Amino acid sequence: MAGTYSVNSPKHKMSNIIKLAENVVAELKEYNAELSFFPEFDLKDLNEMKVVVVPVGTQYKLLSRASHEELPKIQIGILKRGKEEDLPELLKFVEKLGLEFLNKKLDTATCICVAYNPIYSLDHLRECGNIVALRCCFLIPAVVCMVKK
Repeated sequence: MAGTYSVNSPKHKMSNIIKLAENVVAELKEYNAELSFFPEFDLKDLNEMKVVVVPVGTQYKLLSRASHEELPKIQIGILKRGKEEDLPELLKFVEKLGLEFLNKKLDTATCICVAYNPIYSLDHLRECGNIVALRCCFLIPAVVCMVKK
């Protein structure tokens, strides 16, 4: 009797989110991006713009009883000290950067959504500068295999 399973199933294969985050870091190498799992920074000590890539989660979407999609989410943090008047230029940079990822294929994943929510933190802007965040959602297509049991 034949059975089916998705090779993207957590039972058969680990999430691709870490490899995907590493690929995003590689795409952002001109900005010296770094991968971080616990992004905590003292913005008072920040002298240059810092780009941080964080794998924030994976969602699995059922397509049928036999397959599903993996939707990993990667957050790209753009940290830069500045004042309110510096924000428009930084926001243009972040929007341009995000749109460059939209529909971009990295390995087996394709970026299907870019979100700027929140685009900056009012609290951080008031206290010590600004922080801008960008979130990219990727789609890893499901692959269904037939296996004889």
